[in-house]
Amino acid sequence: MTFFTTNRSSEPNQNVQRTFVDVLYDHTGYLEANGGRLGPAGALNGRSVAVIGAGMAGLMAAYLLDQQGAKVTIYEASEHAGGRVRSVRPVPGDPAIFEMGAMRVPPSEQLFNYYAAQFGIKPGGQFPDPGKVNTNIIFQGGTYEWAAGLRAPAIFDNVSAGWDALAGYWTKHIGDNLADPSRFVYAQSNWQSLIYPYGPSSPEQGYSQISFYQGLVQAFVENAARWNTSPWTSQDFALFGALGLGSGGFGPLYPVNFAEIARLVVNGLETDQQFYPSGLGGIADGFVQRLRSSQIQFRTRVTGVAQTGDRPTVTFLPPNATRPATASFDAVVVATTTRSMEVDMGISSSPDWVLPDATGTALREIHLMNSSKLFVLTKRKFWQGTDLPQNIQTDGLCRGLYCLDYPDSDYGVVLISYTWGDDSTKYIALRDPRQRLETLLDSLAPGAPKFVRTLREQIVEDRTAMVDWQMEPQFYGAFKLNYPGQDTENADLYYQFLDESPAGIYLAGDSVGWCGGWIEGALQTGVNAAAAVANRIAGPGGLFPGSPMTQTSNRYTYGN
Repeated sequence: MTFFTTNRSSEPNQNVQRTFVDVLYDHTGYLEANGGRLGPAGALNGRSVAVIGAGMAGLMAAYLLDQQGAKVTIYEASEHAGGRVRSVRPVPGDPAIFEMGAMRVPPSEQLFNYYAAQFGIKPGGQFPDPGKVNTNIIFQGGTYEWAAGLRAPAIFDNVSAGWDALAGYWTKHIGDNLADPSRFVYAQSNWQSLIYPYGPSSPEQGYSQISFYQGLVQAFVENAARWNTSPWTSQDFALFGALGLGSGGFGPLYPVNFAEIARLVVNGLETDQQFYPSGLGGIADGFVQRLRSSQIQFRTRVTGVAQTGDRPTVTFLPPNATRPATASFDAVVVATTTRSMEVDMGISSSPDWVLPDATGTALREIHLMNSSKLFVLTKRKFWQGTDLPQNIQTDGLCRGLYCLDYPDSDYGVVLISYTWGDDSTKYIALRDPRQRLETLLDSLAPGAPKFVRTLREQIVEDRTAMVDWQMEPQFYGAFKLNYPGQDTENADLYYQFLDESPAGIYLAGDSVGWCGGWIEGALQTGVNAAAAVANRIAGPGGLFPGSPMTQTSNRYTYGN
């Protein structure tokens, strides 16, 4: 997901974060130092592990455990691996792709880039984000052109000045310190001072306790001069809510906590985003192809996880079966969304659930955001060599439109609408892709008549696809974004793998991690869960020194 860009230099960032600020553990550095392994080969020979969910967290955990000799059974309810990394080819055999989930990756996603290099998955240049390519901005009936590489239109001057100053402060004092493990301590101190500050001179509430909207008021109304901006007016808030800095509206995110937005900046997730023409699904394929003694059971829905004696058990419904089956294992990794854990498996309310009560509460309460996409295939890349924009951002139904160039395909790909939160629920009842497409184009036509007219002529019939992640079985939402006060619950979920669970059940997934919606968060939790399994089965000798089990759960205070 992407919410904004800034007017800072487009030169590549030399200070690439090694980890996320809430994690402060270099997962990639550990794997690099140990030949890509968690511990000695053969340490888990003959031991059985279940992984529930073949998304990125589940595949990461299964891959590492498989390397150590474990026999891993992966239960996947759908027919494909990857979870929300879903690369769909509208024409079989053609390179054009609809990225229904993740679609761009910044350099700070270290684990992703580590495995992408191993699997031969290469970026193909800058993603066509607003301002990186010719962009049109449509706001309150007006259309504003934004030429590639230049400043955003003047209507954004005041909001951009303030936001760039604040984001620059975060980057300088926190983000840049994440590039060097020896400076993590400075990032930690500075981050703590923002999320939940101490002392009589500190603000009453930190970023973890206030909403995004409250944070904006605090920064750009009450303290505007500090951030190089005139006090924001109601018009500025309307503009920022509808279009951000010209790259997507923040309005649906106003209720989430301010720390979630700051994380995007300090973790480098909005910087130098790269486009992968071969499809991000190649990461999932790479893991699957390298599993040795493990297997994925597709179309197998898990309905329960419990403890029987000193071993965890999994209850599942095999394909075409009418009665569930049960199997026991040495350990279980549950790598689904938190909502699937609750709705499909009843984990948080099961009397057999032996994890701490705080974990169950967090699992039930943590907030997941909605998200929707609609793609069309076009006969050619009609925007090339013309005055038509390659990106359109609007305050209407479409919100964000992207024209995507897959260089080895003659077809064009247009992401007609990428929305989240309330903007995606506005039209969720339109279940027919053709009806939704026409509704979106009718909404866009008054502000971009030439583009819509040309697009209509170019659309390839019966090659339209859409997804509403909140409507997808076993997902029930797109990505985690914490409400005020929920960072404490997020910490309970992330650090659950450190608990000495008598049940041997460990949680993973991007909704357990610290940056929902990004592949990296899922991969980090997959590594954590695999380390916990190895530690449970083989003890400290199952891991190399300095493993993920050395992380500490009391690094930060997020609230009372």
